[in-house]
Amino acid sequence: MLARAATDALSKSRPVFRFKGCLHAPPPPSARTLSAAAAPPTNDDLALVTLFDQPPPLPRLSSRAHTGIFGHSVLQSPAGFHALADATLHRARLLTDRILRARESRDELLKVVKNLDRLSDLLCGVIDLAELVRNAHPDALWINTANDVYERLCEFMNVLNTDVGLYEVLKATLNDASIVSTLSEEARQTALIFWRDFEKSGINLPPEQRNRFVSLSSEILVLGRHFLNETTSAKPPARIERSELEGLKDKGMGVRLQLQAQFTRRELLVYPGSLQAQMIMRSAPSEEARRKVYIASNSSSPEQIEILERLLRARAELAQLVGKDSFAHMALTDKMAKCPENVHHFLSALMDYTKPYARRALRMLSHRKQAHHGTGPEPIIQAWDRDYYCPPEPPAPPIPLPPLTLGTVFMGLSRLFKHIYGITFRPADVASGEVWHTDVRKLEVLDEECGVIGWIYADLFARRGKASGAAHYTVRCSRRVDHDDLAGDYRVSSHAGPGEDLLGKVSDDFEAAHRRQIRGHEGIYQLPVVVLLCEFPRPSITRGPTVLEWHEVLTLFHEMGHAMHSMIGRTEYQNVSGTRCATDFVELPSILMEHFLNSSAVLGLFDKNDGVLTAQVGNHHEDPCRSIDTHTQMMLAALDQIYHSSAVLNPNFDSTAALARLYDDQGLIPYVPGTSWQTQFGHLFGYGATYYSYLFDRAIASRVWRELFASDPLNRNVGERYKQEVLRQGGAKDPWIMVGKLLHAPELADGDAEAMRKVGMWRIEDDVSVPGRH
Repeated sequence: MLARAATDALSKSRPVFRFKGCLHAPPPPSARTLSAAAAPPTNDDLALVTLFDQPPPLPRLSSRAHTGIFGHSVLQSPAGFHALADATLHRARLLTDRILRARESRDELLKVVKNLDRLSDLLCGVIDLAELVRNAHPDALWINTANDVYERLCEFMNVLNTDVGLYEVLKATLNDASIVSTLSEEARQTALIFWRDFEKSGINLPPEQRNRFVSLSSEILVLGRHFLNETTSAKPPARIERSELEGLKDKGMGVRLQLQAQFTRRELLVYPGSLQAQMIMRSAPSEEARRKVYIASNSSSPEQIEILERLLRARAELAQLVGKDSFAHMALTDKMAKCPENVHHFLSALMDYTKPYARRALRMLSHRKQAHHGTGPEPIIQAWDRDYYCPPEPPAPPIPLPPLTLGTVFMGLSRLFKHIYGITFRPADVASGEVWHTDVRKLEVLDEECGVIGWIYADLFARRGKASGAAHYTVRCSRRVDHDDLAGDYRVSSHAGPGEDLLGKVSDDFEAAHRRQIRGHEGIYQLPVVVLLCEFPRPSITRGPTVLEWHEVLTLFHEMGHAMHSMIGRTEYQNVSGTRCATDFVELPSILMEHFLNSSAVLGLFDKNDGVLTAQVGNHHEDPCRSIDTHTQMMLAALDQIYHSSAVLNPNFDSTAALARLYDDQGLIPYVPGTSWQTQFGHLFGYGATYYSYLFDRAIASRVWRELFASDPLNRNVGERYKQEVLRQGGAKDPWIMVGKLLHAPELADGDAEAMRKVGMWRIEDDVSVPGRH
């Protein structure tokens, strides 16, 4: 329940198809050139370029005294982090006691939903901070402290999640019609979230079954960690004969591999995941060599399979304990899909559209294979053929572009947001001790009407020990705070006593940071603090500024979509603020951001010299294998549903046999007997029963782009409408209603099976090219 906001950073475990080629969109009817969108750079534009393009260390140190991380004076040392954890637990106990005693006073019952949200925010503010520190801080002592703080507060939160007293108070509140009538729509939505999450935690179970629920939950976490560790464990090598290494497309690697084989005098050991394995799969003419590497890479030990199947069984049993048919039924209750049957409707509709294009691509690969082997019947494309006959190519811009530096891209992002939202970025001073590394840059996010609405800390350069990949961390959520009534926590709670004021003050001071009056808004708000983590090359004096590859530009636009969702979200409750929304809705803003990179008007915003870029975006080259990759992701989503169905409780359930049956029923490329790649599908743990979400949001984002933005992507009226109807709402409204209103499709409002099927029929426009369609 209260753990809802303390989620892992967005995008850290994004599905594996993250960088699948360039997006496709028609040129705007106005046929603007790149230079048409350019404008003379402002002082803030030039400051952004300087901030990110000059080599570190370059924190804009102010004259302010030394402080702690994010400006919190208590966070000047790891010991201070422990002190903050102690103070937070103390304040959380006070607030918990106040909520538990709420039925003593009608006035307190009126505050229950607000106080539950405050309790969640109190704990998540420190838990999410600890999550960031343990993934980004370079100091081992800070990392160890963050791990300890994270575990302590999560343990306390897990206790709250199964606290019958809290549930009974919430029930009493929601059973009182006179109180419910006073709740705003947002408050009712927040209360419903708490209610559902309590029930998902087995709160209504008899004591013995509740204990079993807690035991299973712990078992699932342990099995999940083991499963993730096994997905990256070393696999036995493939034994490749020297003769099978001849003719490699990559001449340099081919010579090296052959020399290694010659040194061994007979065969070369190629380990799955190695550079040698990748080169063989992409450039070895010998089908036997590719087959051996594929089988070695996609085989599993009995122990790996057993861990996965134990995890799946534990999840299924957990769901049945709370009266759900399967874990998928349990997980999807509060998602847009609502139930696994609706996921099936979406995937089936999407599959029906995509299959013909994937089959066409397979025929093209078959013709290539036929030409490679000479005469003979049209051969079957096997799993080990895909990368050889259609090698993956890095994403490329829709038109040739000059090198894009990191600072230039940030300038373009700021200009884009100014056009569509009236929002810009401005470099901000950093006090000594405020950031965890000299790489980190701080931005103020400015709304032309409201002033500062939040801060983004950008930790974008690769370094040893830093978490890999790209991620968006909401370290602090937006919420309204002027009705918090902190004094009431001390007045009502029985835990408050003499000598505890100082301990409470540490937490209260931490809570009070980043609060401001926002122009045009009633009340005082806690403003969002966001961290972007990437691993781009660091600028240097010798190499110059960081020049981004196109896939890195896509990554930055994607993560900035999450960041702006957090920044613009303006709700009274943090549990529904910004990215605190349904899993199958949260990727919509970030995926939509990628579509903007197909617009000549948007690409022109990168032109700081006003007029250098002049080409138009046209119908750029389509990756013929993209539809095969999309079909593969649908297969993964379908497998995720199978593995989280009630079928796993059958004593004869075999995850490998289920995989083979799926290939027989829906696959395009034959299943390879003896392989069991499901043990490498790490997202089965983090995305359990929701792996379809990214495909789902891609379909919606494609529709939103084409219907709202494609013809005029810098249109302020359209941007403002999207900002108000989606980004500002966070999770405070039903996403089906938001999407239906945005697309003028009221028939979607019910979010039923037909709505899911319709989204599937929208297709994913950036993945499939239809001849004759603009």
